[in-house]
Amino acid sequence: MRLTVPVLLAASLFGCAPFPEIDAMGPDTGPPPQLLPIDDLLAQAGAQTTDPGPAVAARAARLKARAAAIPNAAP
Repeated sequence: MRLTVPVLLAASLFGCAPFPEIDAMGPDTGPPPQLLPIDDLLAQAGAQTTDPGPAVAARAARLKARAAAIPNAAP
């Protein structure tokens, strides 16, 4: 509780500090960038790859089966 008052006082003083570099920039009054169709970007990306989900799921199932068999194996 004792630390709260000085921290709040310091925050209120530093919160009102001027930032001349930012103030000199001024507001951006230019037009916003024009939106472009995404079709051209998708064409540049190339062909889509196949979904790796089924292969990953099959590998996970094989690994789980191997892990389950480990306690049953005799040294």
